[in-house]
Amino acid sequence: MSQNERTAAMKRQFKSLRFRVLLPVILMAVFVTALLNTLYSRAYIRMILQREQEVNTASFDTVSNSIVPLINASINEVRGILSDNRVASYARHQYSSDVELVHARIRCRDALKSEIATRDRIFGLLFMREDGSLFGTLPRANLFVDDPQDNTLPKDMREQILSVPLGQTIWIGPISEADICGFENDEMSQSVMIAAWKSVDVNYGACYVMMLMDESIFDDLFAPLQDGKSVWRLFSEDQTEIWRSGGDACSDAGQLISESNSGELFYDESGSPICSFSMTMESPSWILVREVSMEGYEKLVSGVTRSMTVLGGLVLLTVLVVYRLWLKRFTRQFQSLLNGIVRMGEGDLESTTFEPSSITEFKQMQGEINRTRIALGEQMETIRRMEREQMEQENARREQERIAKELEMARDIQASALPQTFPAFPDRTEFDLFASMTPAKEVGGDFYDFFPVDSDHIALVIADVSGKGIPAALFMMASRTLIRNEMMGGCDPATALQRANLQLCERNDSGMFVTVWLAVVEISTGKGVACNAGHENPALQRAGGEFELLEYRHNLFVGAVSMAKYQNREFELHPGDCVFVYTDGVPEAIDDSESMFSEERLLDALNRHADASPEELVHAVHEAVDQFAGDAAQFDDITMLCFRLKGE
Repeated sequence: MSQNERTAAMKRQFKSLRFRVLLPVILMAVFVTALLNTLYSRAYIRMILQREQEVNTASFDTVSNSIVPLINASINEVRGILSDNRVASYARHQYSSDVELVHARIRCRDALKSEIATRDRIFGLLFMREDGSLFGTLPRANLFVDDPQDNTLPKDMREQILSVPLGQTIWIGPISEADICGFENDEMSQSVMIAAWKSVDVNYGACYVMMLMDESIFDDLFAPLQDGKSVWRLFSEDQTEIWRSGGDACSDAGQLISESNSGELFYDESGSPICSFSMTMESPSWILVREVSMEGYEKLVSGVTRSMTVLGGLVLLTVLVVYRLWLKRFTRQFQSLLNGIVRMGEGDLESTTFEPSSITEFKQMQGEINRTRIALGEQMETIRRMEREQMEQENARREQERIAKELEMARDIQASALPQTFPAFPDRTEFDLFASMTPAKEVGGDFYDFFPVDSDHIALVIADVSGKGIPAALFMMASRTLIRNEMMGGCDPATALQRANLQLCERNDSGMFVTVWLAVVEISTGKGVACNAGHENPALQRAGGEFELLEYRHNLFVGAVSMAKYQNREFELHPGDCVFVYTDGVPEAIDDSESMFSEERLLDALNRHADASPEELVHAVHEAVDQFAGDAAQFDDITMLCFRLKGE
């Protein structure tokens, strides 16, 4: 190595030495500044949390000393309502005539409405007998459901209420008012709490009382506690939200409750800093949570932190100035050593010799490390990309499985809503009927229904909702409920469809509608009244004859025009006569060549089995459609209902 090369190497080592000396100084200054910022932030936040805890203790005492007595007082006020003769009389449910039953309902309804009107905290009152039948009143509905099968309460809620032991009160909810009433509109409360207990009287036996409260009971109670930064929230035992005071709030109830009273900040899904405090009440066992936004405090801490960072920068600048002064002195010493090396190169053997250590191997190693680091980085990026792709594929598969499972559940729920037990009325020998519904998709828009209006009249319904899939299924459930309720209320078919049409047209932004064939038959005489709202022509077979289509002018679809009018059409069945009704999925079924099954093939299938029972007729038509369609996919729901009058 020449003298010049040694000199250049020494200069490079000197530059490296300056950096190695300066780096610890910079790191120490940054560390001290960060440590001071952290300690200050923690101390300030801890002070704020301590102050919020003191505010919180007083607020919780105020709420807990108000809400529990308020709720218990409301429960005590309504415990004696069943002793009112108007309510107790209806609870016994012993009436000699329909007229007496109607008057009893009116008296019971008026009694309950007067009780609710005098109690601002009570939203509604419901009573349920041990057989599951329901009666009571809410702001938007009077529920008098003497048939347990028509009880609108969810099945698990009914079972929970019926299992309440005597003397014990349970809380259920929150639940939407729409789930209780069986229909929905914009004025309905979405958060109704139910206090339920068992009442027993020797005159009418066991009856379960349900006192309903909505979120308005809490508004005035929490109004004095609003400070502009707190959100008060109530949760049930399973962490379902009952009420909140308003404003943006953390949507993860589990995190909010688990992090409460920890004395630490945490961040919600939007990245906002919050802290929370909670307590569990004794009766009911609700969880009261106060959620406090810490955004203002965090901004203040950030401002102070920036100031401390600037101060740390000034300190570091001062240190660098001092270091520069020290470095000038060190440089003079280095230059003196360098001059001695130069003189030695010029032949001055008296000069101090110095052989700097070589760093070539280190540089080579650093180069290898850098190349290895780059290669490893590329490999890790490839692995992370593959993991992301695999995770995305797995998430997509799980989402598809979840959707398929939910659609299967929806199909089971829809099927369970239609009558499935045949023979439907084994104790009635005057007639025979059968029906089936095969949806084209997981859920369908067709439905059928049949139910006794009274001991001598039976209602028959078949309908087809426009559209397919989940929207059609929802519209179908709403239509079926409205038509059934109107018929059970004593309406004739035309009136029932007209009233159902008015309700379906309200807020029908989707533009959906339903075709309906609705009839009621007097079993003892065979006389009937039917109303056809744009549905397929029914097929009629007189005893011993062939099936023929009854073609006449139909009424407008239900749900299409609110001012539509509907007219009844009278008919008469004799023993042996048979009525077969169906949806357009039967005649419009197509084969591989896109030819339709048609009404002619339908009549041919019926007449080939003209003397068969209703069940055999439905199966025969379904088999004929399947054979005609072959491998072609089912395009529309296939629904059929067959009724034959047998006589005594």
